[in-house]
Order: sequence, then C-alpha cells, then structure tokens
Amino acid sequence: MTHYSSTSARLSTAQVDAVVVVRVVVVVVVGSAP
Repeated sequence: MTHYSSTSARLSTAQVDAVVVVRVVVVVVVGSAP
C-alpha cells in the first residue's frame, strides 16, 4: 500500500506541475500579446 500511495502522490505532483507550467505559459503569452 505504501508503494502504491507513493506512486499516486508522484502522479498527482506531476499533474500539478503540468498545470502550473501551462498557467505560466498562458500568462506569458497573454502578457506579451499587444
């Protein structure tokens, strides 16, 4: 169970990182748009 929980936590962290990266890219693109 511990290994499974650790894997789930890693997957969740990866998803959060992806969301943060997407938000940053959107903010940069919108901010640089004329």
